[in-house]
Amino acid sequence: MLQSDNRVVLQSLHGVVVVPLPDPLGQDFLSELNAQLLQYLHQHSVKGVVLDMSGVALLDGADFQNLHRIWQTSTLMGSRLVLAGLQPGVAATLTMLNVDDSWTTPALSVEHAMEKLR
Repeated sequence: MLQSDNRVVLQSLHGVVVVPLPDPLGQDFLSELNAQLLQYLHQHSVKGVVLDMSGVALLDGADFQNLHRIWQTSTLMGSRLVLAGLQPGVAATLTMLNVDDSWTTPALSVEHAMEKLR
């Protein structure tokens, strides 16, 4: 298991896994998250995954690429993934970097994300 300063927390709520993301994000954390999420989705019936981005102040292209891998993992395991609570500065940075965000399902908050997954 990879060690990081920020432990991956998977919270199950009404058939949805909610994952609070730390700031800053790091390659080790995102790799650990992907591995743990894959294992969890293999063992449990989950209709959706919500990544709570509300605490993330900075996100670069590499981080976004890692989030895309997590989306691929979720999708291949039969779950929808929603990015909740993106900060305006993060959204502006991703727009300036011209990243492909066509795969994302955004929501203003975890509550809104839960509504999208009903």
